[in-house]
Formats: sequence, C-alpha cells, structure tokens
Amino acid sequence: MKHSEKTVAYFHGIPGGPGEWAANAPAHLVDAAAMPDRNQPSFDAAGFAAGLPQGAVLIGFSLGAQAALQVAAAAGSRVGAVHLVSPAAPLQLGDFLPQMQGGKLFWFAANHPNWFGILSRAQSWMAWKTPSFLLSRLMSGAAGDDRALMRDPAWRAAMAETLRTGFGFSATGYIGQIRRYVEDWRDTLAQVHAPVTIWQGDSDNWTPPAMAAALAAALPGEVTTIMLPGASHYSALQAALARIAI
Repeated sequence: MKHSEKTVAYFHGIPGGPGEWAANAPAHLVDAAAMPDRNQPSFDAAGFAAGLPQGAVLIGFSLGAQAALQVAAAAGSRVGAVHLVSPAAPLQLGDFLPQMQGGKLFWFAANHPNWFGILSRAQSWMAWKTPSFLLSRLMSGAAGDDRALMRDPAWRAAMAETLRTGFGFSATGYIGQIRRYVEDWRDTLAQVHAPVTIWQGDSDNWTPPAMAAALAAALPGEVTTIMLPGASHYSALQAALARIAI
C-alpha cells in the first residue's frame, strides 16, 4: 500500500484483476493504490482490513464493491471513505437480474452451482488461450461510452491481458467470488459506517442504476450518489477515477 497522504486500496471486478486499475486509471494514479488480487482463493477481507491504517480510502468496482464493503465493515473507523463504482449490490435488494448483462450467469451460479463451476473453468481456459476473444464476448452488449472503449486498441489489449493473468490463471478464485456474491450478504451493509460515494453510469447495462439506488437506500450512513451521463460500466470507472480525490 502507498503510505503518502492517503492509503488507497482498489478492489477489481470479476472477471478482472489488478491490471484493471492501470487500464482505466489516469496516468498520475497508476502507482497510487494497493490492488489485492481476488482471483487468489486466499484473499480474505478481514485479514486485509487488519492491515489498513487510519484514513484509508477504499475503491470497489463492479463485483469489487462487495469486497470493499466487507473490508470497510471489518476495518470500522479506520476507513476514511468508500467509493463504489458501477457497484454490484446484493441481488436480494431487488429484481435486478433481467436488467443485468450477466444476469443469466448469476442465476446459474445461485441455482446450479456445479454446472456453473464447469462453465467457469471452460471460460477460464478461454481467458488463458484467447483472452481477446473472451473480452469481445463479454463486451458484445457494450452500451453507452463503453462502445468507444471497445474501439480503443490499447484498452482492449490491457483488459485482455488482465483477463489472461487473472481469470485465465485460475478459475478457483472467480468461482468462489461469484458464489459468495449471489448469497445474501445484506447484513454486511449495516456494518458500514464510513461515508460512501456511489459512482453510477446512467447507461450501465451490467449493474443498472436501479441497483445503485437500492444499495444507497440500504446503507446506514452518509451516502452520496453521482450519476455519470453517457457512461456504462468501464467508462464509468474511467470517469470516476478521473474525479475521485486521492
């Protein structure tokens, strides 16, 4: 972790990896954050929280929102701020699956976990062997400003490499993270008392605005929601990181 003015921890999306930060953060922030690799089955939110100093800033993207909130709950008053970008909220807060690009995947993980595991290992092999193809498949329904990102060769190459070295290295961490996400983890929300800022693209078809609104209503403390016009999922990440004060 960087011990400058603030300690910043970034929790990547799933599928994703630490390389997600460099692919989407402004150049001056590339070295500004600790990036725990949640593709590793050994990742432990409580253990990570134990090492945080006073005033730590947590940033959770997409499914990384769950990890950021779990760390915030465990670290308590040592967390100065939590930023959730395109956050994937607990599914039990509303009927979100029909609005989510990956809704069928989450339904499969919740209802047919063994088959989900087999499918995930096949996709992991694809991420290792043909990460660019898998990225194209994942982003086939790109909306809003994410369409422009898919036309950027540098972004595509960086995100494909993130898939290869993360999800492609091992499916075990991915499977565990998704299975834990589809469980009911609403109790965690009540334990988060740090101020939370939610950054939400109004064109996001992965984690829709209704999900962000439900999450904001369920958190007990101070919550600020910032809508990002035209942004979808990864474009919201870029827009938010350009504006978060670190």
